[in-house]
Amino acid sequence: MNTSKILEILSAYNPFWISGTIDAGIPRSLLSACLEQVYSKEVLVLKGIRRSGKSTLLNQVILELLKMGIPSVAILRINMEEPLFASEYSLSLLEDIYRTYRERVYPEGKCWIFLDEIQQVAGWESWVRGRQDTEDIKFFVTGSSASILSREIGTKLTGRNVAFEVFPLSFVEYLRFHGISVDSELDYISKKTIIRKLFGEFLIYGGFPEVTLKKTENEKKILLKSYFDDILYRDIVSRYEIRDVATLRNLAVSLLTQVARPTSISKLKKNFSISQDKTEHYISAILECYLLFQITGFSYSLKQSIRSGFKPYAIDNGLRNRVAFSFSEDSGWQVENVVACFLKQQYEEVFFSKNGTEIDFIVKEGLNISHRIQVWYDDMSVQDIPSRELTGLKIPLEGHENAKSILLTNDYEDVIESNDITIYCKPVVKFLLSL
Repeated sequence: MNTSKILEILSAYNPFWISGTIDAGIPRSLLSACLEQVYSKEVLVLKGIRRSGKSTLLNQVILELLKMGIPSVAILRINMEEPLFASEYSLSLLEDIYRTYRERVYPEGKCWIFLDEIQQVAGWESWVRGRQDTEDIKFFVTGSSASILSREIGTKLTGRNVAFEVFPLSFVEYLRFHGISVDSELDYISKKTIIRKLFGEFLIYGGFPEVTLKKTENEKKILLKSYFDDILYRDIVSRYEIRDVATLRNLAVSLLTQVARPTSISKLKKNFSISQDKTEHYISAILECYLLFQITGFSYSLKQSIRSGFKPYAIDNGLRNRVAFSFSEDSGWQVENVVACFLKQQYEEVFFSKNGTEIDFIVKEGLNISHRIQVWYDDMSVQDIPSRELTGLKIPLEGHENAKSILLTNDYEDVIESNDITIYCKPVVKFLLSL
């Protein structure tokens, strides 16, 4: 591709070179963490499911750089999914883009380069490292595949990157997109009616930014369906060269339907009458594209933890509800899925417990269990907590006496003392708002 054509494409993706500003949308909560890295040497990596807002987050960082006084031409943003690049994804293309930028836009000086959906270019990490080692460049990259990024970074950029996972909107961000902030418990009480109404919508349609901004139910459903198809075919089928698309799709839909229910590779293998290797390959691909994530059973033995199977959770309720096979109201599972996403963003190690009595979530920080969390989401009129929801929380945890036991409810709030254990009953909405 000649330099004039490359410059034309770059100009379209970098309108701030002329205008001095950029449309960056509603700020994401992760923005502050990203801004802490703008002057560090490490490559900043944003990983996450397609359409979760990675590109917009890059725009928000660019806008802040412009506000800091960084010359607009010192910033280069490249979308590696640009159709005009599709026939030439290569390191040579990256080099041609960079050379065109240096020769015709910003010949010298420190620059900030933003590479969106970088997984399209095989071996990108070698090029980034080479430039990083020899020139004053700050790199920001995004990608929609966990394993590809992890593998590449692990081989070439060990100790040279800082990575964040970008999820669809949290409930706090969802409220922000609707113009609502909650600064205190009193603030929550005053806005409780609208907050609970929006939570009901959040359970159904999830938190993809563009879906959240759509006005009608039909628009939301159409967009969610297109997201699922894009993820299935562009991020899984094409990338992993999967031929049995029907089985892959059925497996993905089954896992989305069965969120929060324990399963295992052996069970799935039998259910779909496919080999162990094929099952593991398909599950791995589904997880790597961030369509789902898994939580394993808690055990002090790694081998036992693996044998206990896993619970699948959808990265977004809206995506799950759009394609899941379900005929009945399942708000309890939907709430548990939202809580799982919240915990996944807050903590590195989250498990479930099924040693006789099930506990939905076990949070481990370092060597200690910090939280035991059970989700009980019944009708607001129900005040009697079923004994099964409290049984696991009442059992003392030897060596982890300081672990906080929490029962997340619809709107019930109380403190229960049992066997020298304090159980905090808290409305799930307040928990998600960290109140």
